[in-house]
Amino acid sequence: MSEVKGWIGSYTKQDGKGIYSFTLDTEAKSITKVETAFEVPASTYIMQHGDKLYGIKKVDNKAGIQSYQIKDDGSLAVINDNLSSTDSACHIWVTQDGKYLLEAVYGPGVVRLYKLDSESGEILELIDVAQQEGTGPNKERQDHAHTHYIQETPDGKYAVAVDLGTDEVITFTFDDAGFKRVHTLKVEHGMGPRHLVFNENGKYAYLFTELSNEVVVLKYADGIFEMLSKVSSIPGDFKENSQGAAIRLSHDGKYLYASNRGHQSIAVFKVLGEGEKIELVEIVGSAGDWPRDFNIDPSDTFLVCAHEVDGVLSLFERDKATGRLTLLENHQRAPEGVCVQFL
Repeated sequence: MSEVKGWIGSYTKQDGKGIYSFTLDTEAKSITKVETAFEVPASTYIMQHGDKLYGIKKVDNKAGIQSYQIKDDGSLAVINDNLSSTDSACHIWVTQDGKYLLEAVYGPGVVRLYKLDSESGEILELIDVAQQEGTGPNKERQDHAHTHYIQETPDGKYAVAVDLGTDEVITFTFDDAGFKRVHTLKVEHGMGPRHLVFNENGKYAYLFTELSNEVVVLKYADGIFEMLSKVSSIPGDFKENSQGAAIRLSHDGKYLYASNRGHQSIAVFKVLGEGEKIELVEIVGSAGDWPRDFNIDPSDTFLVCAHEVDGVLSLFERDKATGRLTLLENHQRAPEGVCVQFL
């Protein structure tokens, strides 16, 4: 099949609509269609689980999650929502068994745990809210906790949260009783960690820092992380403002990609050995303004990058042997797009 479908989540501060759908024609090597899939306020992160889609939602002073049924024609129908909070999240994750949704909330520095009906996709209740505590040396950005990311660990035993404000990677157990903190890794002061991705073997993870624009290789075992090494994602002579954004692995696990807002680029790294080391391959222009999220299609051949400021969707072709990226086009737009997911 030459057509691949995807979703984009967006801000709705200006002309963003919430959730877009797009179509990638892999034969023509082009994004052929971008449409509004569902108008919903501030759906800045979305995640699919089977035939369900979950997205952030904020209406007036109420915030939380909305769930959708993905219909046979690709359209979305609302299942329900849970807007029992006041602060809008920045990242969500649905557990492998479909029973829980994990949510990271940047503003107050909390993580939230929701119970889901794994059959219907309904959001049953908000189970728990866990507050992070601490500060960092960057007075403007690290005045208090700012939790930016959360996901289930590959072993299915824990949730791991990344906090930009406290320079921490925090591990929790979670169940119907809520979160329980089990381990905290303090990374170097002022790094401002933002997102991470696990090696498919589950032994290593790659942490991307927003404030220092570095990829940190972490060793992982049974809820505990330790730092091994770090590599910059921008050139050493670049002295203007740049902030790390998203990090993702190719599906074959051989190459790692990270987007830099300000430097307007995507850094490509080769994964070495079992994943315990990485080396920089190249840094390519993202062909848009303020590259936020990006993702790699299921065939591992194409990369789509969303830009928050100008709404540009850049389409790259991947060389599977070298990991290098070649820009194909950048004329389609998804205004205020900040999250990219493939079906």
